[in-house]
Amino acid sequence: TEDSEEHKDLHLQKEVAHRLAALSSVELFHTLNEDERHVVAERLQPAPFAKGEAITRQDTEAHSLYIMTTGSAEVALSVAGAPRTAIATLHAGDFFGEMSLLTGDKRSATVVALENVECYRLDKESFHDILHKRPEIAEHISHVLARRRMEHEAAREGLDAEARHGHMQHTQGAIFARISAFFGLGS
Repeated sequence: TEDSEEHKDLHLQKEVAHRLAALSSVELFHTLNEDERHVVAERLQPAPFAKGEAITRQDTEAHSLYIMTTGSAEVALSVAGAPRTAIATLHAGDFFGEMSLLTGDKRSATVVALENVECYRLDKESFHDILHKRPEIAEHISHVLARRRMEHEAAREGLDAEARHGHMQHTQGAIFARISAFFGLGS
């Protein structure tokens, strides 16, 4: 195939369409407008991993989110130096690493590819401009993150509806403050 400008443009358009499809599965980005989603799609970086390779490691510092497009991976935790315990399996369409991307937290779990995996990676710098142009997006994101955290804690601790509601409000406020500080919003 001749590597013409037209061919390169067509290839880029297909790749951006694939990235936009991957972004559509990530609830964090649902409040982005079409132009903002397009900017994020263009900034996603392909991140392939081989079977058995660690995608993230617990307690390491990183500021990126992953969106899995093919394959599957195991999420495992190690508590107090004990061997890692598998807690979940991720599949195409799942995303992880959102707290590291948005608050700078260390990785809370190790994620290992169960087979060859293809992901897109979004880093802090790629998301920075969008949050600075529309800081209200951080409010929506903090709500999504707090709800996800609350669902896990409610299941683990058996919280009733009233306890979940109170904890949810507190958690959302804390996460919003951490996102704002990490990205320097409001300064």
